[in-house]
Amino acid sequence: MGKPSAPFFLSLPPPPRLRPVRARRIPPLLALAAVAAMALLYMLLFAVAPCLVRGGCYRGYRSAWSFDAHAAHHPAWMAAVPDETNLTSLSIPGTHDTMTYGLLRPDPVLNCQNWNLSVQLDAGLRYVDIRARLRDDELHIYHGDGYTGFSFADVLRDVLAFLVANPSEALVMRLKEEGRPLGTNNTKTFEETFVGYRERTPGAADHLYLYNRSVPIPTLGALRSRVFLLQDFASRADAPPYGLAWEGPQMALEDAWIVPDVYHLAEKWTAIRTALERAATDALDNAKLYLAHVSASVGVLPVEAAAGPLNRTVTGMNDMTGQWVRDFERVPEARRTGVVIFDFPGRQAIEAVLAWNKKLGVKV
Repeated sequence: MGKPSAPFFLSLPPPPRLRPVRARRIPPLLALAAVAAMALLYMLLFAVAPCLVRGGCYRGYRSAWSFDAHAAHHPAWMAAVPDETNLTSLSIPGTHDTMTYGLLRPDPVLNCQNWNLSVQLDAGLRYVDIRARLRDDELHIYHGDGYTGFSFADVLRDVLAFLVANPSEALVMRLKEEGRPLGTNNTKTFEETFVGYRERTPGAADHLYLYNRSVPIPTLGALRSRVFLLQDFASRADAPPYGLAWEGPQMALEDAWIVPDVYHLAEKWTAIRTALERAATDALDNAKLYLAHVSASVGVLPVEAAAGPLNRTVTGMNDMTGQWVRDFERVPEARRTGVVIFDFPGRQAIEAVLAWNKKLGVKV
């Protein structure tokens, strides 16, 4: 056996020497011009389409307290709250006209939300406003005459799925008969149709809590994995109630929803602040459920009321409410916000309300 030959690569000639490449210096004026061009591009984008370059923005409206509910993630915040805590002692963020993100004919007069129900629940919102009309013996979700494209079956599907996945949570649901029946094939009343959903929808009977108004409002422990109904529809006199009576004696309600124009939002803010101050200072005696609507419409668009007008000459109610809630949470004597009901809520608004639950001695 012969001596092994040297590896092939050892016989290769050495590589040629490379001359070092000098880095070219960019003239200062050119660098300055490039930075100025980038800044100008940003300003143009912001002026033409501000929602492309910042959060808290929707169709040109800007608000640090609105629109980005998807950025909040609190799917099980109630898990830290003791069972014996009364529902009325909690600080609960919620949405007004919850399902209007799905309007089949987009209408700024009727549109109040920009995220779907599942996103809202995952963000930590625990009050939903469901408005239904009877049509051909089914309950369909409307805002006035505007059809959202959803039925009550769709609402129950998402709500029950959330509660099964997050059994520590409880939801408060206003169910309102939004208007007269539609269609020509109705053989049942609104109440009878609701009962049918409760009895025939898998899981609904277990998760829709029936409240006896002769007893105190339940604790969170009694409501976990359940829906506490606020009944805003007529029922037979001989039938048991299905939930807390809307505008009944056990409810402290602020709903000054008619605002002629953006320059009357100051009057709306007075109503909101008064309601929040009452909820914060009244005793934790479980006598009433406190609800404050931040939303407004009629002469003002819901999005204008929430975020202020496009020209930002007036501060929106989400911003006013969010700042008040954040600032007064630090006041030791303040007890709770109650249910705070928003159009187009943002992460900061949701988390500002949730922070008040720390007063119960829990980490939220």
